[in-house]
Amino acid sequence: MGNQAEFDPTLDNDPQFKLSSRHEILAVLRGLQKHHAMVTIYFDDGREFVLTTIAAVDAEHEALIFEAGPDARSNKLLLAAHRLMVVSHQDRVKVQFATGRAQAVKHGSGAGFGVPLPPTLTRLQRRDYYRVDLPDGRAVKAFLRLSQDGPLQMIDVRLVNISCTGLAILTYQPGMSLEIGHVYPSCSINLPGVGTISAPLEICNVSDVTQKDEDSSFRVGCRFLELTEGMQTMIQRYINKLEGERIQLRR
Repeated sequence: MGNQAEFDPTLDNDPQFKLSSRHEILAVLRGLQKHHAMVTIYFDDGREFVLTTIAAVDAEHEALIFEAGPDARSNKLLLAAHRLMVVSHQDRVKVQFATGRAQAVKHGSGAGFGVPLPPTLTRLQRRDYYRVDLPDGRAVKAFLRLSQDGPLQMIDVRLVNISCTGLAILTYQPGMSLEIGHVYPSCSINLPGVGTISAPLEICNVSDVTQKDEDSSFRVGCRFLELTEGMQTMIQRYINKLEGERIQLRR
């Protein structure tokens, strides 16, 4: 699934997605480094993970260097793990590979960890970014500014799902424009544990989800307009966070 952060071992057994050419593998890894793509490294059978970026692709020494993660405890656990599962994304393409134990290294003025260059790498192209549904009981609110010319009025709606290209919201608010193509000039969302994103939204689809004897409610699918690269990274961090929590619950 497009931008899904979870490592999928079944993909590594499918030859149509697997790269074994050293030249191609180096090109993919250097592309991730160049674009500062977020990387999720899973270990301890998927119960733990570290969010990081690639600091260097050292072809001469057959090494891949990652920046140290922000959490010292997770970094320590990662360095003790015997098997690492690495997942990232670039231009709507999922990239993953498995590797062995990492070693602590110095890179520039900072700390990091190095692993051997992978002998194979899997790339999976999908039509769209992975859209994650919010778990039951995980209430995340989105605040919409209804019109550019009207008075400043922020409407409180509930977030249903989110991806790096758009989101779905659930609203009971009367008087909102629900016409396909309508643009809300501003949508502000505080992603718990990550930060706040803000961007205009364009309505793409609307469905009536009113239940019997309840007030009218609508599920509204929207796409982001003018979403910055930094905000896309924040959304991906939030998706990775939710996926990590789900992996732990399944264990």
